[in-house]
Amino acid sequence: MALAFRTVSIAIPSGTGRRSINRSVTFPRPVRTANVVLNGFKLDYVSTDHHINIVEADTDLRSISGNTVTIRFECNYADKNFDDAYRGYVTALVIADLT
Repeated sequence: MALAFRTVSIAIPSGTGRRSINRSVTFPRPVRTANVVLNGFKLDYVSTDHHINIVEADTDLRSISGNTVTIRFECNYADKNFDDAYRGYVTALVIADLT
């Protein structure tokens, strides 16, 4: 068992609503199994003074193909009206067992 680690960070562009963004991570050898762990996030309103209703940051393993692992970042940041733009970033750690 040879474990390898990759940190992946994605920018969340300004906008409203729930976001789902896929990202691929390449390892030096084929991947047997993998998992992804939320490392950190920042979500911030573009304008000021909002009452927060939802804060969501999630990472999921989508697929493994050879030496490539595809993960999905999902996030949402909303007040009670769900109409205000936000932006930020999400960072994850991908852990892979290589052949």
